[in-house]
Amino acid sequence: MKHVQLSISLFLAMFLLIPAEAISQKQNKKDKIEQPEYPGGLSALHKFIQSEIRYPDEARLNNEMGEVLVGFTVGIDGHLTGVRVLRSVSKSLNEEAVRVVSKTGYWYPGKKNGKPVRFEMSIPINFKVFFEHDKFVNEEGDGSTVTEDVLKEIF
Repeated sequence: MKHVQLSISLFLAMFLLIPAEAISQKQNKKDKIEQPEYPGGLSALHKFIQSEIRYPDEARLNNEMGEVLVGFTVGIDGHLTGVRVLRSVSKSLNEEAVRVVSKTGYWYPGKKNGKPVRFEMSIPINFKVFFEHDKFVNEEGDGSTVTEDVLKEIF
């Protein structure tokens, strides 16, 4: 009997798109730009997303995989707004990626010359399903048996 290994990986290469304040202005080379930061840094963000994200059953059963690129704005107060999908995979994976990014809450705001400014950011979230013999392994690495009924739906 074949089983499913679930792996959700998060590439935390965050892409600074552009400070919203600088859209209408030519950026001066002397401007000091600081990106917004999740409290605790990238490792804390990775840990939070890994603990919150759930591979949707519908997506797993349909063998849906891929990278969802989620964009958002970090406001001058550090709160996220405009969380949206920039690159889509499927409805269920898109919704899950947006749900989790929306829950990240407060960030340290980005700054331009020491003053808080709005920043547009994006995070790619990769969803992958691997098939393995004899056990289902989640991201924590513990094994649990997958029923034959689930496998019939998968194959």
